[in-house]
Amino acid sequence: MKKSNPDDPGDYVVNPITKLKRNLTIDQRRTTLMLEQEIWTILDELAREEGLTLDELCNKIHHFHDGSESISSVLRIIAVLACRINPANTSPHDQNFHQTQMEFPSRLHQALSRLNPLSS
Repeated sequence: MKKSNPDDPGDYVVNPITKLKRNLTIDQRRTTLMLEQEIWTILDELAREEGLTLDELCNKIHHFHDGSESISSVLRIIAVLACRINPANTSPHDQNFHQTQMEFPSRLHQALSRLNPLSS
């Protein structure tokens, strides 16, 4: 088994449902969130797609939702919704093209609009 590097969040060799803690700054407050490894992986992907840091992505999501649910729950739902969005005309053989092209609206924006459809 590969030895993990605790300083590299993407280098954990764990079960995808294992919960991991990560420190973030949300709304100018330092906080620790504990989410499943797979959720962190999806959020990291969304941040990379948007050209944002993980802190910036979580702030964007935090400011979008209405506050009726915990930020951890909202992040999980956004990750699930984003995974359910299929990029148009994507095939497994066309991966390189789609990695360099930004889809509009992005998976994040589509997931946010599904999270709160009345605000779109």
